[in-house]
Amino acid sequence: MNTNDGDDAPLDFDSGSVEIGRYARLSADGFAVAIDGVVAYSLRLTPSNKILGRFTSTRDAWPVILDELARGRPARCLVLDWHDAAGRRGRVGSGRLLAFTAAQGVGRSARKPERIAG
Repeated sequence: MNTNDGDDAPLDFDSGSVEIGRYARLSADGFAVAIDGVVAYSLRLTPSNKILGRFTSTRDAWPVILDELARGRPARCLVLDWHDAAGRRGRVGSGRLLAFTAAQGVGRSARKPERIAG
């Protein structure tokens, strides 16, 4: 997504609070994914495209994704989409990568999200 608004002015931020690099540490309470211009996120089930939930941030979506996995939904059936104010949408993530990201997003270090046998 292009965030260049045509202004070549330097960015104004506190560089002491930013950690840049491949091995940046996560906070204990996880993280959120932020996409410029996005006003909402939705979790949908494929192939039916049924909406399982709508969220204002990905941080709100992570527990719901993990709950769906714990209930026995296959990871390949879950898709997290973004929605902007103009009505466009796109995919944030899906499948096993979404499941792993959700687990990391809530601060879990599990390589694979837990599944409860039904």
